[in-house]
Amino acid sequence: MPDQTPGSPTTASTSSSAASAIASQSLSRRTMLRGAGLLGVGVGFGLPALLSACGAAAEDTGSGKGGTLTLAIDATSAVNDPAFYTSLGDWMAVDCICRGLTFISFETNEPTPDLAKSWTISDDKLTYTFALREGIKFHDGTTLTSADVLASLGRQFDPEDKTLPKGATRPLASMGTNVASLTAPDDMSVKMVLKKPDRTVLGKLSDIGGRIISKAALDKHGADIGKHLVGTGPFAFSSATSGQSITLEAFDGFRLGKPPIDRLVLRQVQDPSTIVSSLLSGDVSATQFAPYSAVSQLRKDSSVKVYDTPHNADAIMMIDARRIPELKVRKAINLAVNRRAILQQAFYGIGAEPKGYAIPPAQSGYDTALADLSTQDTAQARRLVEEAGARGRTIRLMAASDSWHPKAAQIITQNLTDVGLKVETTSVDPATYFSRLLDAGDDYHDLMIWERNTYVPDPDDMVGAMASPTSIYGSKLSGMDTLKGASSLAADLYAAKNLTDTAKRTAAYTRIQRRWAEEYMVLSMLACFSNLVVSGSGVKGMNTDALANHRCYMEKASV
Repeated sequence: MPDQTPGSPTTASTSSSAASAIASQSLSRRTMLRGAGLLGVGVGFGLPALLSACGAAAEDTGSGKGGTLTLAIDATSAVNDPAFYTSLGDWMAVDCICRGLTFISFETNEPTPDLAKSWTISDDKLTYTFALREGIKFHDGTTLTSADVLASLGRQFDPEDKTLPKGATRPLASMGTNVASLTAPDDMSVKMVLKKPDRTVLGKLSDIGGRIISKAALDKHGADIGKHLVGTGPFAFSSATSGQSITLEAFDGFRLGKPPIDRLVLRQVQDPSTIVSSLLSGDVSATQFAPYSAVSQLRKDSSVKVYDTPHNADAIMMIDARRIPELKVRKAINLAVNRRAILQQAFYGIGAEPKGYAIPPAQSGYDTALADLSTQDTAQARRLVEEAGARGRTIRLMAASDSWHPKAAQIITQNLTDVGLKVETTSVDPATYFSRLLDAGDDYHDLMIWERNTYVPDPDDMVGAMASPTSIYGSKLSGMDTLKGASSLAADLYAAKNLTDTAKRTAAYTRIQRRWAEEYMVLSMLACFSNLVVSGSGVKGMNTDALANHRCYMEKASV
């Protein structure tokens, strides 16, 4: 019998002046603008069971209280397009305007039905047939059919689609290379046939790239759809001004009921002191961009609430094997890092030491048997440096000038000096940092401090992306693809992501990570962390676990 996953619409269910006291630690996420999209954010899916209390699987969003909820975001270009990454804030707007065939709440990690009420998977795991919900309305009044799904996913899969803007990042592009056909048997069903099995498909369809747009709107606006986005989500696009804000209005026809708030404003606020003062004054209702340096101050102020959310992001340091060819030196660098100091001084305790290597503790596949891969051993690091004849060698390190990155760079510089290396560092404007990461000829490409956020919580989105020799991490950033035997990691990663037994899948990712670290060591884990979510004390009903991962599910929020 084929796998069958049913869904049912009834069962899937202090003061402002104090801000000046915080350290001047910039939180601008411009480092993440086009870069995060290109780094493959959002590929994979989680495994535990899901009964979502917020989002597409939730069937009651409340009675409605009105008012405006204002979120501080990193930036906006006033272009909100699921196929075009510009800023985290712009994609947060996409989250609110559009919905996909599947949904992951982040309160648990398994994809559940959204615009698709059910699906079947063929015995050979190649054919997915989705049954769409009847009577779903877009903000323009049109009704959801399979034509909308084909148009929306087609522009993700086809780089020549005429509705794509110049420079489209298409987050589902890699998935599209494995799609043999995408067809509509009738108005209310969609059939996707794969070239080879991929059990992460359902999770990928919950990503931003899987959001469904009104075909009528696509036909009307074409490549300018990002300025006129029309979806079926809880909020409809109202207006946007580049560099300022995006305004969304509650949608009466949202299938789960009109949201409690009347209006959602996503406002660009990049100065960390302004973020804090705006939270304390009430000018900003909530944000996931609060500076870590302010966490103690914010926790003591009764006018705001600081949320404890799962640690789903990786703080990393990429090591370019083309610049540091000796494995012993790369291992010495990893052994030298004082992660406890980074966690306490750069993240102010908002996170955890990376005991599962690249898989954070909030995700399936986390295995503390890998803790030794991220353990400081200064004496051993010093021995390896001596054995490699590298004592006194100059190593160059780059880091963005915002958020936790400068402090981490300062700590690592001292750590490497302590084991006999000389370190030269550069602090880079976040607006240009990603382009420098991609430039293997950059003078400071030896070591690169970076981070990996995830839009879909699954090992394939972390290990699958970063350990792949064909990914940006494995090629442009680290040069791992030039190392002997590294190409075989691709087959191991493919096999691991398709395992159905949870224990076997965890064991497979553990084996891959140990080999990745011990044979190549191009990634030094620094910490696992959460983006700091803070709201006014009167804000209720936000999905804070999702917001900590830059996913914006505000359909139950009230002020």
